Amino acid sequence: MEQTPKANRVHIGFFGRCNAGKSTLINMLTDQPVSLVSEVAGTTTDPVSKSMEILPLGPVVITDTAGIDDTTELGTLRMEKTEEVVKKINLAVYVLRADEEPTTDDMHWLGLLKQNNVPIALFINEINAEIDKENNIENKTDASTYVETHKGLSELATVIGSADFTSKAKRLELLDLLGGLTPLDVEGDQTLLQGLVEEGDTIILVCPIDSAAPKGRLILPQVQTIREILDYKGLALVCQTEELPAMINSLKNPPKMVICDSQAFDRVDELTPDTIPLTSFSILMARFKGKLQDLVAGVEAIKNLKAGSKVLISEGCTHRRQCDDIGTVKIPNLLKKQGHTDLQLEFTSGGAFPKDVSQYDLIIHCGACMLTRREVLRRIECAVVQGTPIVNYGVLIAALHGILERAISPFIDEIKG
Repeated sequence: MEQTPKANRVHIGFFGRCNAGKSTLINMLTDQPVSLVSEVAGTTTDPVSKSMEILPLGPVVITDTAGIDDTTELGTLRMEKTEEVVKKINLAVYVLRADEEPTTDDMHWLGLLKQNNVPIALFINEINAEIDKENNIENKTDASTYVETHKGLSELATVIGSADFTSKAKRLELLDLLGGLTPLDVEGDQTLLQGLVEEGDTIILVCPIDSAAPKGRLILPQVQTIREILDYKGLALVCQTEELPAMINSLKNPPKMVICDSQAFDRVDELTPDTIPLTSFSILMARFKGKLQDLVAGVEAIKNLKAGSKVLISEGCTHRRQCDDIGTVKIPNLLKKQGHTDLQLEFTSGGAFPKDVSQYDLIIHCGACMLTRREVLRRIECAVVQGTPIVNYGVLIAALHGILERAISPFIDEIKG
């Protein structure tokens, strides 16, 4: 955990036609050979992402996409991949060449980015500048001239700049333009424990170590929670489930809150006095990444499940499955134990999430610690718009154990509001 997790970085997508200069621009802005550059059109075939630091933006993930005019046999599939990137990024850089007219494809993709509310930095590649040998003058088309000549660009782009991408002369100028944009749907100043912890508070974190726990480390939500408690100058106490009573009894004053792994919700609820607030890492993530109100509202659909009901269980990461994996084993078993048998279960993981979710009676999503806030909000909106109830692991498990009211009580004003 030495680096900022990808999910907490600003995601920037680079778009444009084949050989517009996307890869050259990325290498110039990052001051390192991140992307393969070639005069052969279509060198970048699929989206390629890399984490790095770019001042003044800080930790970012940059994604170099295939040329939007890819006419190869796989061009259609590559455009579908590029369209997926549009839905996940926080900022876009669109590249045009000063020596070429914007095409219908360019205007379509700029419009698509605009339609998805993604802030756009339009950068003009001052390529193949003509030289007036008689007067020894280099004739370059700058951004303002190019935009004036091609109406409609200024309405689509948030900021516009131009440079010779093979030179670093305007590198800082372009970075300043990019850094001045407000990224779409990022955490910003919001924190995981916002409004819950103050200086001097004691928070107990219950972190079970079972066969599904990664060897030698804690999972990301647990690490992030500990770090935030330290940032607030609070005291983070960590234990396993059965050590909880001893830890509580060892304290002179009760802890401000107990936060547990959702899988241990029922037992931790039994061991934690009613006077102490209790929630889970998954529910904290639901509040931090998405819309807790929508995920709580989806609970009503659980009681309507019957034999044959279609349920999608979606993981945001692609971790190695264990014999008691929460998504593919524990949650299905818990549903069966609560009387929800003969369900039609489907599973997705990582970046995969169906466009059409109207076929499902319920979506059960993970805590999404590995997904960006924008991607989580997109998935929730996709479900809500199509009328499909959605919950996350923590909300579902708390509801099935009959302790949802307690688990969401620290956020009840936010949910009602």
